[in-house]
Amino acid sequence: MIFNRSDDSTIFLRRAECIGARAKSLVTAPGFSGHVMAVLSGVAYLSGRDGEILWLFREGVPLHGRGILLSFPLHDLRPGQNFLMEGEILKIGRDLAIDLGRAAEWTPDSPRPWEIGPLARVNDSVRQLLGTISPAISDDGPGQVILGISSILNGSNEAPFSPESWQRPILSSVFGLMKHCLEAGLSEIEIRGRELIGLGPGLTPCGDDFLGGILFAAHWLQEACPGKLRAEMRTMFDLVQWARNRTHPISHAILGDLAIGQGPEPLHNLLWLLFKGEDHDGRTKEAINCLLKVGHTTGWYILAGVLTCLLSVNEN
Repeated sequence: MIFNRSDDSTIFLRRAECIGARAKSLVTAPGFSGHVMAVLSGVAYLSGRDGEILWLFREGVPLHGRGILLSFPLHDLRPGQNFLMEGEILKIGRDLAIDLGRAAEWTPDSPRPWEIGPLARVNDSVRQLLGTISPAISDDGPGQVILGISSILNGSNEAPFSPESWQRPILSSVFGLMKHCLEAGLSEIEIRGRELIGLGPGLTPCGDDFLGGILFAAHWLQEACPGKLRAEMRTMFDLVQWARNRTHPISHAILGDLAIGQGPEPLHNLLWLLFKGEDHDGRTKEAINCLLKVGHTTGWYILAGVLTCLLSVNEN
């Protein structure tokens, strides 16, 4: 479809393929508008005037509640461009209009309490998973954070990280919190987690990603076992509030979502499989592979946070 502008130039209307439930609630709010915050390979982040964040992405990036899936390239977008909603049309800059009205709405499949096995079985599933994936992890890549969990479970007090790794300062702090959680549980996460907020480069620092994985798994553990982590969940929300002006706004939005159990599609799929203690047709490996495609290090650190949380909670 073609729109005519008042200056007789034209603008082509493109169509979104899919929209996350959170993104849909944002764009349907009266007067939703703002600016393009950042443009990366295949993803453009938009910030509303109220600070709410959503993103546009191409196929290959996992579905997310804040995401809008497009079938066309984003190379014409640039930071600073203004956007606004007019009815069901998202207009960005002078040249792009996107019809959101016909986009399929996405909501994740989430673990249902009656389908979750005993926590001891969940714990066994995580340990089996670690035994499967750890041998294939290189000793100088982002997967080192997973090796940290295996090292602690094997009784080591030393972080198994390469001295040359650019991640070493980050991994050392993560390893400290990881060790505390695996030995003493999640009760001090609010205070001990503060040193990880904003730790690492990029729009979503590694420290935030690790904490987000913990918060995501803790949310669904509380849903599955009401009262199990009630006190811990209160302190986790306090941590998210404390982090508001101490990390990148995009990372804070994602961290807040993870704390209420909302994350990328493969993370939901993985947690459900671990909760059920099942792996039909290799779906656990598929979910992990998809999760690890999120950013350069993001998927690894979220995965490490989830596994740490699940190993930190027992039946008692």
